[in-house]
Amino acid sequence: MSSRGDVVIRPCYATDVEQFRELRLLALRDEPDAYGSTYEESSRRPTTAWIEMAKTGNYFLAFDGDRAVGMASGGEFSPYPHARWLYGMFVHADYRGTGVARDLVHEVAEWTRGLSVMTLGLHVTTTVSRAVAFYRGLGFVPSGPAEPMQRDPTLHLQTMTTHLLSNDRI
Repeated sequence: MSSRGDVVIRPCYATDVEQFRELRLLALRDEPDAYGSTYEESSRRPTTAWIEMAKTGNYFLAFDGDRAVGMASGGEFSPYPHARWLYGMFVHADYRGTGVARDLVHEVAEWTRGLSVMTLGLHVTTTVSRAVAFYRGLGFVPSGPAEPMQRDPTLHLQTMTTHLLSNDRI
């Protein structure tokens, strides 16, 4: 768990399900091209599905007081069995540029290090230039060519990775 000012980052619990759901749906409305799922399909998920995601999705939430303002998740990605993957990254617009996003990535990186895994990867939609620049600034570099997104082949995902032993930015 880490904190920046009044913002605290901690694991997501089942009791956070309403704020987690609201934040995820806000992310899907705010930057729909950045995610593999859509607002329409996600908004139809039953509460039990959101609870399961909160309990088992390895999500970290950033809280300013009682308000969830950011999220990120860590998990596996089978084409990269010796790495862990950053998923579902989002920070509320009011908190962008404050360091909260970097702190969320740091939490996922610490989780990865705790598994004795030293490579962290992600996919970023190439047209979301703010996100591409953010990840580059944290030391992520492209790994291979951009590929079409499964749900919308007009969008392309760039795989980016970083080696955590040599990355002192996260």
